[in-house]
Amino acid sequence: MRSSRGEGQLSLWDGEPPRTARGARPGRRAPDAADRTVVVSGGEFASRGWEPGTVLHHRPATRAARGELVVVRDGEELLLGFWGLEIGRPALFTDQGSTWLGESARVVGVVTAVEAPLAF
Repeated sequence: MRSSRGEGQLSLWDGEPPRTARGARPGRRAPDAADRTVVVSGGEFASRGWEPGTVLHHRPATRAARGELVVVRDGEELLLGFWGLEIGRPALFTDQGSTWLGESARVVGVVTAVEAPLAF
């Protein structure tokens, strides 16, 4: 004998399963635009004409190619510079020199756009 379903009851196999964004993980929120900006604080990029207050927008990334302008998290500190190698070690390069990165440093994003500082 065949059992019948009630109107309020759905079969697990009926319909398509709910879809999530590709690569989305439950419990993680999507980053807002404010989470994807960094403000230049000093003269690290003066040769490019980026004065203090210049806003850099970045897209989330976990890897970078040599020469790309990246945002790196090293502990609680956010670092900004051009990705590269110095004496075989990962480093960030700016107008003020290079910074070697430790093992805990992680690429957070790759800069995609530059916005002029706000005039007061």
